[in-house]
Amino acid sequence: MEIALDDVLKQLQEGRISRRQALGVITALAASPAFSESSPPTLFKARTLDHINITVSDAGRSEAFYRTVLGLPAGFPIPPKARGVAFPGGGFLSLCPLDGQCSLGDPQTGRIDHFGVGIEDFDADRVARDLEAADIEVVLKTPGSVFAHDPDGVVVQLSPLRPETGA
Repeated sequence: MEIALDDVLKQLQEGRISRRQALGVITALAASPAFSESSPPTLFKARTLDHINITVSDAGRSEAFYRTVLGLPAGFPIPPKARGVAFPGGGFLSLCPLDGQCSLGDPQTGRIDHFGVGIEDFDADRVARDLEAADIEVVLKTPGSVFAHDPDGVVVQLSPLRPETGA
């Protein structure tokens, strides 16, 4: 049974599944055959789930929770006030406090604000052009990322692959 990512995020936002359940499903989706070389032609080739940005009431407390529950190493700062908690195989949780100035939407605790995907051959100008050519509105473009809404308004951040994740 195929589960669409937007359905998972909608269930999370409606409180029908927990953050832990959503993270598990998203991880499974990222590892599914849908991301293999045999996939039909697409705009871009996603290779990593780079990060998930979660709005939290207290970044330090949330970091301690994920470190304790998941056995993750010490976190790292994400200026100005967020904390990152890395997974050993790549990717990280970005824990953004309500006043952390890192939310792209209406900040609410317990909400996934956006998620980032590492794509092959990233070039911000080309990615923005290709999205707009496909009638997908670009929300924000920086030299290192392009942000767009999915059909249900979830923000997706497209970025280059991080060096530690390889090609």
